Order: sequence, then structure tokens, then C-alpha cells
Amino acid sequence: MFPSWAISSTPASAAVSVSTATAMDMVTATATATRRAGDGMSKTEKKKMNKGTKVLLIIVCVLVGLALLLAATVFVLNAVGKSALTGDDTMKLPDTSASNFESLDSGTIRHNGKLYRYNDEITCILLMGIDSYNKQEGNYTPHQSDVNVLAVIDPKNSKLTLLSISRDTLCQLDILDKDGNMTGTADAQLALAYSYGNSDEKSCELTTTAVSRIFYGLNIPAYGSIYMNGISDLVDIVGGVTVTPSDNFNGFAAGKQVELKGNLTERYIRFREYTVDGNNERMQRQNQVLMALVYKALNVTKSDPTSVLDIYSSVQENVTTNINTAMMVYLARQAVGLDFDGHILTVPGHSELGEQDHAVFVIDKEAFLDQIIEIFYNPVES
Repeated sequence: MFPSWAISSTPASAAVSVSTATAMDMVTATATATRRAGDGMSKTEKKKMNKGTKVLLIIVCVLVGLALLLAATVFVLNAVGKSALTGDDTMKLPDTSASNFESLDSGTIRHNGKLYRYNDEITCILLMGIDSYNKQEGNYTPHQSDVNVLAVIDPKNSKLTLLSISRDTLCQLDILDKDGNMTGTADAQLALAYSYGNSDEKSCELTTTAVSRIFYGLNIPAYGSIYMNGISDLVDIVGGVTVTPSDNFNGFAAGKQVELKGNLTERYIRFREYTVDGNNERMQRQNQVLMALVYKALNVTKSDPTSVLDIYSSVQENVTTNINTAMMVYLARQAVGLDFDGHILTVPGHSELGEQDHAVFVIDKEAFLDQIIEIFYNPVES
């Protein structure tokens, strides 16, 4: 467990300086106290004092060394995590005369007569909710990702954006054979990408690749998937969340506030009417829960930054992620300074019946381009 200063909003370099200065103060204070204590003593007493002083100074030096080592470790982890999670613009936005859009040099675009530059401090994490109760060990049974949310962490603008992507979004998926070898691609619903993996890790990678393609090649370096029991545990560990249903369904009454804990959470977010808009209605409920959960988690993290590790350990048996310790340190430090406006955005588009009468979600490309520029680019000041 890292001390709270290690993942506070204070820059890592400042933490090293503070730790060093504090340690040196300890050494100076010890030496001063020893010198004063030695005045007026006999030679025998001074010899005994010198032995005790040496032991004390050794202890202090060891503590100083440990403090410096810990501070340096946090500094390095923070830097490594930032390097792994941020990077240059990899999106290839479409040139369309209808949107008055033009791609210029790397990371710079012109849209509706204004210049924008890609925000290279952004970190993107794909969060997936899986349509099964528990993560399996051993023989892997493929499932689907019912929930797909892109978390965009923007430290430059101190902002967290959550962008929900419909499970029914029509997109290009990689197809693998039973041995995990790629055999081609197919256009299908996003949720199916997870089902083609031969492990949770591979399923996460396939879904992340599909979402990256939806976003024109956006770099998504981190992912995390969580099974239903993990979501319920996550809600429980933050003390439950309160929501207000907009419709009558599955035992819930429209307009009647309810606190979700335990099995109620799963009942609320998983129910779906099998209509064209059934998944869109379910997404609205899932966004309700996610928004309340983010508020609770951010408040807990801001009051105690180290709690993010406790939260993760409580659900990790049902979680698959490539976020390592260095990434976690960097993300925890950034989370302290982020603002969340309470709104979960959705990729714009509409639902319609596709082949075999399955509902598919078709993206409105013009509105989507505007949304991408708003989230991932900053205006260039003239």
C-alpha cells in the first residue's frame, strides 16, 4: 500500500523533494540534539553517548534511505504509467466536404473554419460489463459485452468524460478460429467481439480493437472487463447507489427512488425488453447506475486516494484488466484533480432492424465527428 502523499495531486517530483527535505531535517535535528546533550559530560559518559549516537544515526540514515527509495519508486511508476497511457494522435478522421473538415499536419485539423489540435495528455480506458455472473478459471466459455463505456481522462482540462457505446453498434470485428488465429473480419454487433476470444484477456483485446476502429483508430491502451457479480460487489463496497426508474419494469416502479445493493443491482441493469429500442432503454438505466457509482467512487478516492487499491482488490476476482501498478499509480494521482459533470454521453445514432431481424445501432457519422472533436481535441488559439 502506498502512503496517501504518494498518489496525491502533488507532482511526483515535489513528493521526492518533500521527502528528501524531511529526511535531512531529521538528520540535522538528531545531530544538534546530540551535540547539545554532550556538553558538560565526562569522557566516559561521552563514549557511551557516542555509541548510542552512532546507532541512532544509522537508524535515521536507514529511514532516510527508505523514504528516498519509496519516493523515487512512486516517481518512476508515475512516469512509466503516464508513458504507457498517453501518446500522439492515432485517429484517421474521415475527410468529408459535408462536415467542412480537413486533416492538416499530425494531430491538427480544421473543422468549420477553426483549427484544433489533438490533446496528447488524454488517457482512454475501455470498460466492459460482461453478460455472465462470474469470471471462469480453466475452460473458457465465451460471453458478450453488454456494457461498453470509454473513459476519457483529460488532466489538461481536469475533466473525466464517460462515453457509452451501444452493444448493438454495427462495426468491424476480427474473427478468430478455435486456435486463436485470425481468419478475417466481419461486420457485426460490437457485443459479439468479446465472444470470439479464447480467454478474457483476448476477448478484451478484440473488443478494444473493435472500439478503436469505431473511433477511427483511437489509441486505447488500457481496458477492464467486469462480470455481473463484480459490479454488484463494486456497488456494495461504496455503500450502494440511489436511482430513480423512469418506467415500470422487473419489479421497479416509475418515479420511485430505490437504493441498489446486492442482487437489486443486477436486476436493474440487466433487464431488457426485446424491442428495437430495448437495449437503448437498458443503456439509460446502466448509465444511471454508472453515473451514481462514479460519483461515489470519486468522492471516496478524493478523501482517501489509497482506497482505489482497496476497491480494486474487492472485485479483482471478477475483473480482467491490463492496468498494471505503474498505470494504477498514475491514474490514481490524476483522479484526485478530475471533475465529472454527472453526464454520461452516448455515441449518436439510431437503432434499426438488421439482418435476421436483430437490432443494430447505426452511428450518425456527422454528429459523431463533432463529438470526437469536442472530447479529444483542443482549439488552437490564434
